[in-house]
Amino acid sequence: MHYGFVSRYHNSTYNAQQQTEAQSDARHALGAVDRLEDLMTRHALVLKTLLTFCEQKGLFKEPEFLKLMEEIDLSDGVADGRYKPQGQPRECVACGRKNRRTAMRCMYCGEDIKERDVM
Repeated sequence: MHYGFVSRYHNSTYNAQQQTEAQSDARHALGAVDRLEDLMTRHALVLKTLLTFCEQKGLFKEPEFLKLMEEIDLSDGVADGRYKPQGQPRECVACGRKNRRTAMRCMYCGEDIKERDVM
């Protein structure tokens, strides 16, 4: 015997759960976007302050800065307004294990990593 109302109840409950999960995921994503936007505006403030300070101190002029920025942009092989170095992981001289290329100390043995990449 088939009770159609049972399957309709199950489907509506399942759909309500899916909707609740989707709404929660959407709120989480919107929060992440808000945090990224906040971080970007804070970074923009720091960069603008540094550039203004350097110009005021006569360290460079904007055209020189833009030329250097273009060179650095091209250093990764793509003129896309981004810097994405293709750095390789660093090998620890003490234990031989691989670490992030920006690591200051080996995450396995704690030994200082010489000649680390800044970015």
